[in-house]
Amino acid sequence: MKNATLNAHTSISDLHRPPYAIDGLSSIFRNGTQKKFNFLKDQCEGSLEISLAAAFRYHFECPGKMLRAQLAYESARAHSASEADAERWGFAVELVHNASLLHDDICDSDYFRRGRASVMAKFGHQTALCLGDGLLAHAFAILARESIPRALIAKLASMIRSCSGGQAQEFAHVDYPDWSRYCEIAQGKTASLLAGAVEGGALFDPVIESIPRLSDCCSRLALIYQILNDVKNIDSAICENTQATDFCNVRPNALIVLFRDTLTPEDRKDFDNSLNKASLSPVTSQNRVENLWWETLIESDIRYAVQDKIGSIMAETELQLSQLPSALQNVLYPLLIHAKNSIAKQSLPLNNQKVLFTKERNGKLPQG
Repeated sequence: MKNATLNAHTSISDLHRPPYAIDGLSSIFRNGTQKKFNFLKDQCEGSLEISLAAAFRYHFECPGKMLRAQLAYESARAHSASEADAERWGFAVELVHNASLLHDDICDSDYFRRGRASVMAKFGHQTALCLGDGLLAHAFAILARESIPRALIAKLASMIRSCSGGQAQEFAHVDYPDWSRYCEIAQGKTASLLAGAVEGGALFDPVIESIPRLSDCCSRLALIYQILNDVKNIDSAICENTQATDFCNVRPNALIVLFRDTLTPEDRKDFDNSLNKASLSPVTSQNRVENLWWETLIESDIRYAVQDKIGSIMAETELQLSQLPSALQNVLYPLLIHAKNSIAKQSLPLNNQKVLFTKERNGKLPQG
């Protein structure tokens, strides 16, 4: 293992500290997003079988930030959609997003979502699967209006296809993915709904067909969000004094991918074999401790590489955004600000106290 440089690094907040006194979407996106969709949400709940309705209510008690719904709504309004049609497009996108979360928790065996038990954990795999299917069906149903362009139906189907394909790619790899492959997977899972939300809204303008720069811009923003989510997965594990679920379950994670890319071919092969062996073994404290690659990862200086990647992607995103039509710039600019604020809040150095403890235990720091 030749690439484990041992340094403690500064926070990612030094990379981009935007000059905006804005705390989250509530201040930069239009207030009342959730209220706007309440009528459509009640309609959806009423269309579900009673056992699914209970799971639906539970899931939407914590609705999340509703990023995609707001993007879809604002894009539609910016392209001449009526208030009612824009709300329907926004809520359809939100239903698809939440269906993807329900199915993702099943695929990943995740028992927590938004700080509490997931629908799968509380109601079972079968209910979570059926509820996700029900949300997808209702997403198409609410778009069945004469005033909504038929192209939106095809767009929504394309978004679902790309999202499910990205999710499936997580389980299709033999070896752990490299950075290029990771970007393909992340953009399939995350970018399809972000970009599709805005692109679909633009379809209310019959003159617009496709905007390649828009897809590129949204894909980069989505990649930033995925990387930050990956960092959170590692951070949380270190704070809890355990190994990250992405590491144990061999899921693509930006930090793990970049760390693996620094290894020699021989060490990379050993890394892949070690991860695959650990993922197939019963989860015990013993086989987790035996995997020294985890400690090598959290002791390494891979944080620099992640900072560089985010900085490069953000610069490319801002350039792409500046080249979009002004109406789309206005739609995406709040999302860019939110991404910058998320970067500023993200504590990238993996819990330095735990890192130092690990190094001391391994005899890599002087005692006393």
